[in-house]
Formats: sequence, structure tokens, C-alpha cells
Amino acid sequence: MKRTDQERLNRELRRQEKHARISDKRTNTAGDVKSYAQELFGLLQYDSDVIFNTSDDDDLLELMMEMKEDLEEDKWELVIRKAVRMTKVKQKDMALAELKAALQT
Repeated sequence: MKRTDQERLNRELRRQEKHARISDKRTNTAGDVKSYAQELFGLLQYDSDVIFNTSDDDDLLELMMEMKEDLEEDKWELVIRKAVRMTKVKQKDMALAELKAALQT
């Protein structure tokens, strides 16, 4: 076998390994902080000042229960902070406190 053939085979093998790594990353990101923050952001109802449905929305509570199962405990607050930051409301501290309280129940 010629050297160029060996190099071509090595390049093809590296491409296949890289493709497998990338596809594994895509399937594993289903339960990451960013995706949960985006889902939570989609469920929140808010105006420019305050978030309204922090404790009484069933879909919101269901998402938090799912998040508790999938993520480690130290990442729960990251998800909540990221989602509240995406809303750009003025009363962020109050919303964070209410969502954390809802998460503890």
C-alpha cells in the first residue's frame, strides 16, 4: 500500500471519529443548562417589570421536577438565573426568590 493511500485512510478514519464525537455531543445536550433555561424562559409570563407565573403554573412546576431529575443540584440555580436574565425584567431578585421557593417544593 502506498503512503498516500495510508494517509487518505487515516484522514478518513479521523473524519469518522470526529463525526461520531459531534453526534454524541448533540444527543447528550438534551438535558443541559441552556436547554432547560430556554424551556423555562418559554414558559414564563412577564412584562417589563415582573414575572407573573412563578409559583402557580403547572407546566412550570413540571419542568422544574424534570430538571431536578436530569441535572445536578448545583446547576438548578444556574438554569433559573439564566431564564430570569433572558426575560430582562426589572425585579429579578423577587423572581429568583419565588422560583427558588417553587423549586424547593
